[in-house]
Amino acid sequence: MNDFFRICSRIYTLHQLPLSLVDRDGQILQSWPEILKESVRPEMTGLVIQDFTLQNRDARHPLVSFIQNGFFVGAVEIEPELYVILGLCSPYRHSRKELMEFCTETVYPEQMQRYCDAILQAPILTLPQMRAYALLLAQLFTGESIPDENVLFSDSASQIPYSEKSFADARFQQREAADEHATTDFENGVCQAITLGRSDLLIRALSATPSGNVGAMSLDAQRQLRYSFISFATLISRAAIRGGLSQESAFLLSDLYCQRMDMLSERAEIEHLLVGMAMDFCDKVAKNRQTRQLSPVVHMALNFITVHLHEDFTLEDLAAHCHLCRRSLSLRFKEEVGMSVVDYVQREKIDEARFLLEYTELGLSQISSHLNYSSQSYFIAQFKKIVGETPERYRNQKKLLR
Repeated sequence: MNDFFRICSRIYTLHQLPLSLVDRDGQILQSWPEILKESVRPEMTGLVIQDFTLQNRDARHPLVSFIQNGFFVGAVEIEPELYVILGLCSPYRHSRKELMEFCTETVYPEQMQRYCDAILQAPILTLPQMRAYALLLAQLFTGESIPDENVLFSDSASQIPYSEKSFADARFQQREAADEHATTDFENGVCQAITLGRSDLLIRALSATPSGNVGAMSLDAQRQLRYSFISFATLISRAAIRGGLSQESAFLLSDLYCQRMDMLSERAEIEHLLVGMAMDFCDKVAKNRQTRQLSPVVHMALNFITVHLHEDFTLEDLAAHCHLCRRSLSLRFKEEVGMSVVDYVQREKIDEARFLLEYTELGLSQISSHLNYSSQSYFIAQFKKIVGETPERYRNQKKLLR
């Protein structure tokens, strides 16, 4: 038991991920932070364990559920009739009012304020990150290597039936609004431009005013905007794949943009990011078309760099991935790409830094750490060497142009 306590305590200390150690009846034996034990009703945690059991989960098969109002909850069995619950967590930031409304039946009224304080400090987690945490805990508790596919995702919100009456009411309200759904002309124009890698056509398509309105996916304006962004990212990533961009690169880029969107709160910032995302996809398709004459091994190297850009990999790692020795890969890469591997990686990192400076509020230390620079001063020096100005000046100029 002490080992379980230590593992959970350290994970909470490092990541502020709320964790609760519970028995089969949902009684919280220990929690991180402690306020969870004092505030959450046992019948609520009991429902999580009940769902875990009904889904035929066990110690090697964790569960992550998406529940109403945009929250994740995870469950991991650590020994028979003893479990760890992860969360609440969410892929975007909720207001205190939203959280309190959601937790009315979950938390004792006298503890509501303290509970909300704790949950509002929890990290923003996407579904892949939530699954990764559940998998990590399962592996730590069992001491075994567990494949990713062992983590089951359950969309609890989708299991709630939409009654005929509520559907009829919603349909009536939409008809009363007298606003037709947008035609496919706009999205077809954008997708065609991206598939062709034609930035001129994309700018023209984005400048056109679409007729009609996007369907009401949420009554909350902020959530509607986020849903629209994710739908658009899905649409254009498929268009980029049709244009020749690899699936891995397209899906990774789409995930990264959705994660960046999660960091933003202002409508103008999200809309600005959406346009930047479309232009970036188009640019990558165009570059891919220009490099189709590259050999398969250099294509393999470029894809590896794209996928692992945020990681600390060496030239030896890259050469091993391409099944070549370091010298052979270096010579072939420079001959076909026109620059060394090191220079190419540096250029890609600086391109990523420029994006983060323009579209996020991350500090210089966060960006340099995110891109695995040895220090902030080294990052600034490399940025100035390639771009011609400091990161701070670059960000300020971009803000003035908005």
